[in-house]
Amino acid sequence: MAETPGWDEVMREFLVESREHVQGIEATVLELEAQPGSQALLAQLFRSLHTVKGTCGFLGFSRLEALMHAAEELLGLARDRRLTLDRERVSTLLAIADAARGALEHIEATGLEPAVDHSALFARMAGATAASAPLAASEPLTPPGTLPWRGAATGMDSKLRVDVALLDRLMNLMGELVLARNRILQCATSPAPGAELVTASQRLDVVTTQVQQVVMKTRLQPVGQVWNRFPRLVRELANGCGKQVRLQLQGADTELDKTLVEALHDPLTHLLRNAVDHGVETPEQRRERGKPPVGCVTLRASHEGGLVHLGMSDDGAGIDVQRVRQVAVQRGLLTAEQAARLPDADALMLIFMPGFSTAERVTSLSGRGVGMDVVRTQVERIGGTVEVHSRPGQGTTFTLKIPLTLAIIPALLVTCRGDRYALPQASLREVVWLEPEQARRDVTRIQGACVLRLRGELMPLVVLASELGVGPAMPDLDEGVTVVVLQAGEHSFGLWVDAIHDTEEIVVKPLWKHLKGLACYAGATVLGDGRVALILDAMGLGRRAGTLDETQAQVVIPEPVPEVAPRPEAPRERVLLCRTGEEGRVAIPLSRVARLEELPASDVERLSGGMEMARYHGQLLPLVRVASVLASRQGATETLTQALQAAAGASLSVVVTSHAETRVGLVVDAILDIAEVDFALQRETRRPGVLGSMVVQSRATEFLDVEGTVRAVHPELLTGGTP
Repeated sequence: MAETPGWDEVMREFLVESREHVQGIEATVLELEAQPGSQALLAQLFRSLHTVKGTCGFLGFSRLEALMHAAEELLGLARDRRLTLDRERVSTLLAIADAARGALEHIEATGLEPAVDHSALFARMAGATAASAPLAASEPLTPPGTLPWRGAATGMDSKLRVDVALLDRLMNLMGELVLARNRILQCATSPAPGAELVTASQRLDVVTTQVQQVVMKTRLQPVGQVWNRFPRLVRELANGCGKQVRLQLQGADTELDKTLVEALHDPLTHLLRNAVDHGVETPEQRRERGKPPVGCVTLRASHEGGLVHLGMSDDGAGIDVQRVRQVAVQRGLLTAEQAARLPDADALMLIFMPGFSTAERVTSLSGRGVGMDVVRTQVERIGGTVEVHSRPGQGTTFTLKIPLTLAIIPALLVTCRGDRYALPQASLREVVWLEPEQARRDVTRIQGACVLRLRGELMPLVVLASELGVGPAMPDLDEGVTVVVLQAGEHSFGLWVDAIHDTEEIVVKPLWKHLKGLACYAGATVLGDGRVALILDAMGLGRRAGTLDETQAQVVIPEPVPEVAPRPEAPRERVLLCRTGEEGRVAIPLSRVARLEELPASDVERLSGGMEMARYHGQLLPLVRVASVLASRQGATETLTQALQAAAGASLSVVVTSHAETRVGLVVDAILDIAEVDFALQRETRRPGVLGSMVVQSRATEFLDVEGTVRAVHPELLTGGTP
C-alpha cells in the first residue's frame, strides 16, 4: 500500500485525540460510579467510545476497535437499565481504558498495535454482563494493523493545544514587529534619524513586550491536566486501604506553565497517597467520630499575588503534633526541652525532613519517610514553597505556592567582585543599606557566623563573596554594607553583596553540566549587554552557607518567653496608605503591591489609543491615574496627560501591581504609610474602583478595588485573567 501524503500528521492527530478521549472515558466512568443512572454521563461516554472506535476502524487498529466495541455493549445494557454499573463493572471499564492507553503508547512508539491477547479481558466483560444478557464475546480479533506507519521522536505529552484567537493575536503582533523592524532599519540608513529612531525604538519595545506576553500565554495549560489522573488514583488507593474517599476538584482551569504542570505531578501524587493512607479514617472510625463514612479530599488552585496557590485538604484525623515532637526527640533532631517550646506550626514542618515518619508500620503506600521529603524538594526546585496546617480531628491542609512560569522572570541584578548575578524577585523581601557607623553597630559575628541586627531582630547574614570563594568571611565595614534580604522557605536571611543594580525581566537558561552540582545556582541568563549572569538560588545558597540546614530550613527553635494572655483573633490585613487628590486617602492591599517607584515624569509617554506608558526597567509600564478613576471614569488619561505636562521634570509616585503576568502602575499623589487594619468595611459603595471605606489612623479611607481601577481605564490588560 502506498504511503498516503500527510500520513504522519494523521497519525499524530489520532494519537493526541485518542489519548484525550481515553482520559475523558476514565473520568466519566468514575463519575458514573457515583451517579450510575445518569443518562447524560452515559451518552457522553458513548460518544467518546464511538469516536475512538470509528477512528481505529479507519486506521486498521482492529484490536483497539474491538475493545471499544465491547465497552459499548456493556454501556448499552446500562443505558437500557438491564444492569447497574456497580464497583466491579466500573473496574472492568477502567481496565479497558488501561488497555487502550497501553495500546496507544505502543502505537506511538512502533506504529503498530501491540500483539496482546485480550481474551481474559473479554471474559471479564462477559462475566460483567452475564446476569443480564449474553455479550457477543466472539468479536473477531484480526491481526495487528499493518499499515505503513513507521512510528516517530511524536511525543503526545509534548503537544500543546492553543486557542486560535491567541494565535491570531500573535500573528498580528508579528506583523507589527516586522513593521517596527523595517522602520528602524530605514532610520538606521538615514543620515540624521533623530526623533524618528527614538519613536521607532519605543514602538519596537511595546510590540516586543506584547509578543513576549502572548508567547508566554501559549505555554500556559490548565492545572486540571495533572488532576485528571487523580480521581482514578484516589479510587484505587481507597480500595486498597479499605476506605471510602471522594475527590473534589476546584479551580482546575487555573493556568500554569506546562513545565510546571508536569513537575507538580509527583508532589501532588505523594500528598494524595498520604491523605488517603494517613489522613482519612476508615468508615467505622468516621462513624464513631460523628463523620459521614465517605471521606473527602479536595484539590484547589487559584492565582494569588502573582503566584499559583495549590491546596490539598482532607477532612480526616489531622496530624498528631505531639507524636511529631516525640519522633523528633527519639531521632535526636531536638531535645525534649526544645520540642516542648516548639510551636505547633513549626513542629508540623518537621514532617518534610528526609526519613521522618510517624507511621507505626511500613506499608506498600507509606511509612518510610520519603514522600513528604520528595514533596518539599521538588516544589523548592521549581521555586515554590510548601505550608501545612492541621486541626486534630478535623483534617489537614497543604498549600503549595509556585511561580506562574519559570521561562521569563523578574530579577534583581547584584554585583560581587565585579561579576553580576541575578536574584529572582520571588525570593526578594527587601534591600537594606547600612552606613559605616550603622554597619559597625549592627553587623557582628556570633560563633563564627555573620549576623545582622535588623529592626531589633537577629538575622543570619551570608557574605556572597566568601561563599563564592572570592572574598573574606567578614569584609571591611568602613565602606558600608549592602544587604539583600531573601526568603528561603518559611525563613529569611541577609545576603551581603557589593552593589545592587536595576531589576529586569530575564530569560532563564539551564546551567551547563559543569555547574549543575552547585546548589547555590538556579540557572543562567544573558543580559542586555550580552554578558552572562548566573541566577542565585536562595534556598541552596542559605544551606550551603550553613544558615539553613535540613532542620533550620523548616523550623526555628524559639527562646523561652513569658506567657501572656491570649488575645481574641480578628481578621487583619496589611495595607499601603496613599494620598489621592488634595485630601483623599486610599488603602491598597500590600499583597497586591509588587514595587513602589518614583518615576520621572519625562519617562511617561502617551501612545496611540490614549494609553499612558512609562519606561520602566527596559520595558513599558501601563499607567492608571487613581485620582482620575475615583473622580470619574471619563477623561482619566486626559487628566494624566495634563498633570504630566504641568509637572515636567517632576516625579510620579507609582504603585506597581501584578495582574497574572501583566504589571500596571497605579499613579498616586503620595505614598503615606503601611498599616495593619481589621478587614471590615464599614461602608460599601458602587463607585468605580472602590470596594468600600473604613477608618484607618483616625481618618476615613477608601479601600481600593485594584482590578476595578485598572479595568476602568485599560480593560484590555485584564483579558488574560487576574489573580
